[in-house]
Amino acid sequence: MKFLEEHTLVITALTPVHIGCGEDYTPTDYVIDDDALFAFDSAGLDAALPDMARKELLRLVKENQPDLSSIQKLFYNHRKALMVRAHHCLPVARGVAKLYQERIGKTAQREESGKKVLNRLEIERTFYNPLSHQPVIPGSSLKGAIRTALLDGENNGQTLRDTEEKNKDLQQRLFQYEDSALEKDPMRLIHLADTEADARNTAGSEIRFAVNRPREEPKRSKAPQDGSLYQLLETLPELELRAYRSRLTLHKVDSIQESDKLPVAGLHWTMGQIAQACNRFYLPLLEQEMKRVKQRKYVSPDWAQRMDKLLECIRPYLDKDQAMLLRVGRHSGAEAVTLNGVRSIKIMQGKKENGKGERREPQPRTLWLAADAQGSRSEMTSFGWALVEINPQEQPPDGLEQLLEQSDTAKQKWLAQKKQRLTELQNELEQRQQQEEAERQQQEKKQREEEKKKEILAAMTDQQRAIFEWEEAFKQAKASDQLKPQHVVMNRLSELMKKAGDWSEQDRNKLCDLAESAYKTLGMLKGKKGRERKEKIQALRG
Repeated sequence: MKFLEEHTLVITALTPVHIGCGEDYTPTDYVIDDDALFAFDSAGLDAALPDMARKELLRLVKENQPDLSSIQKLFYNHRKALMVRAHHCLPVARGVAKLYQERIGKTAQREESGKKVLNRLEIERTFYNPLSHQPVIPGSSLKGAIRTALLDGENNGQTLRDTEEKNKDLQQRLFQYEDSALEKDPMRLIHLADTEADARNTAGSEIRFAVNRPREEPKRSKAPQDGSLYQLLETLPELELRAYRSRLTLHKVDSIQESDKLPVAGLHWTMGQIAQACNRFYLPLLEQEMKRVKQRKYVSPDWAQRMDKLLECIRPYLDKDQAMLLRVGRHSGAEAVTLNGVRSIKIMQGKKENGKGERREPQPRTLWLAADAQGSRSEMTSFGWALVEINPQEQPPDGLEQLLEQSDTAKQKWLAQKKQRLTELQNELEQRQQQEEAERQQQEKKQREEEKKKEILAAMTDQQRAIFEWEEAFKQAKASDQLKPQHVVMNRLSELMKKAGDWSEQDRNKLCDLAESAYKTLGMLKGKKGRERKEKIQALRG
């Protein structure tokens, strides 16, 4: 008999999913251009930035208190070079891009001490594979969602036996184990692997706002929320068909003789029982939330209609235990992580004499929704809903692929546009590097010539040096098209000829040759003065 029973799970995120990993995208390791975020590694800065930018960056980081706003602005101004070096890029909502443009490199305010307070542009990363940077749903998140559903099934809507019973005590009572015998927790018989990106998946992740909105219509006396409460989150994109794959392994221990090291016999669930418990718990919650967000007009009619069709499409598979609904990650809602019958949610009510006041209610008063803009009032979606197919057939459920085709087409178009953009930027970068290399070689050549010139001058006599320097000045004046009979270089020639009487014969002849050529070039050997110049040259030759 097999002691391990493996099941393949393929997962489609029905709404955006964010599972925090304790890391952020910060404005010094990403840039946003148009509708895309490009994340880069600081190790690649030296190769990406041009010379002047590298020197400026080095100057900024060497300061006692580095000016981060200036560093952010420097990176933004050279974003094209950094985009080419990015290790991955992902879509950003239009409102996120707008917020970035308004805030990057700017100071939000100054404290009384004069210290700058930067605009916050950190983006919370979702759990990811550090090698591929593809998002990952941890097996622990999937298992936690399954645990809640199984606990709810065991509780069966009952209230707490003791009003002082804590969450840990409730779980141990329902699953019949104790702190001193954790091996009897039935969830240890269920193992969930972290997800891997499906071979056909190009979804990656995307950046969205998480905004807080009231669940019910606020009273007229209350001012509407201004949208100031928000977060910037990296999320798994919604409606990417079968984007993730995982494995669920059941430890089959029913054939083992009764042992005090095993969970009680009634809590050895089959795959079908797990799916039933999840659908029994999560499906009503999804239906209730869909009804609420439609009534409050938080979602677009097109999106709501699409979700209705999707639920209709997958319901037969849920009924046959071939698929299950889960809710995972941040902003899954208090109802999805608490049990029916014992749900008691803390509601903060402002300050009282002894601290903050609070009360307990059966449901929260607000919803966290994924939005494209900070102040959105519609066109939003819920967080955390996922469809998990169990040992799926190669062909997706009838109609599901066609239903999600529009989302896949848009994603492929976006990826193609970014690929083309990066190709263009790569060409620009290569041209710039070629130009910089040519300039560098020219500079080195000039430096070598200067050094050689210094060596030659050092070995010359004073007369030879004077002749050499005059000849160089003559060439420069001629090349700049400024050479005329009255030019200072010709006056200098006259002075040298007056001083050259006691020079060596070789130096005198060299100067005479140069003078004769210069006068001839400028037409200064004609007429009476021309004859006088010829006579001076001949006399100097001796």
